[in-house]
Amino acid sequence: MTARAFARAISATDDPPLLVLLNSCRSAAQIDDLVAQVVPFAIGMADSIEDADAINYAAQFYAAVANGQSINSSHLSGQAALELAGLESADLPTLAWAPDVDPSATILVSPEG
Repeated sequence: MTARAFARAISATDDPPLLVLLNSCRSAAQIDDLVAQVVPFAIGMADSIEDADAINYAAQFYAAVANGQSINSSHLSGQAALELAGLESADLPTLAWAPDVDPSATILVSPEG
């Protein structure tokens, strides 16, 4: 699928997502266009990443989001999980955001009190 086709599919919805995580090799090349045209936040991989590493990053990222962490903290938590596991791919997940949003202040899930 081309980046343009993916962007069109997302923007064709009535309520587009706030975040897109492209959990595939070299997908970071597409995230700047996504945040410029479609979503305020996007994450992609800067280079090739092993499937297990991508899964570990995503699992920790989504767990942090579900626990009420900001997008930036969740991203850093995912990177830390890779590094703590001794994996060399900790710097591959790349976060991009639109100029009018702050990933450190954006929380997607409010945990129940």
